[in-house]
Amino acid sequence: MNAATNTVVLEGVVATRDVIRVTPGGLAALNLTLTHQSQQAEGNSFVAVEAEINAVAFGEVAEALNNVKVADALTVKGFLSQKNRYNSMLILHITQFKYSN
Repeated sequence: MNAATNTVVLEGVVATRDVIRVTPGGLAALNLTLTHQSQQAEGNSFVAVEAEINAVAFGEVAEALNNVKVADALTVKGFLSQKNRYNSMLILHITQFKYSN
């Protein structure tokens, strides 16, 4: 297994959130969508970034995220993975989060 770096830190706002569910393996799971807006340096200028990111959390992180509401600002940390082996859409798997101002 390759131990290549795959770490994402993102500030965003909760746009949607599903009801917490339990996986067949017994883990709590929560799907949500985050929106992000920022200015990022690229070359000698700045680029306006607007993105909508699908995310999921499992276990204790999902249970803690179950308290977030739509429009809450968060800073999340996690990794990217494809949705499943049949769908290559990227999903942010949240492993840590905190409320932002």
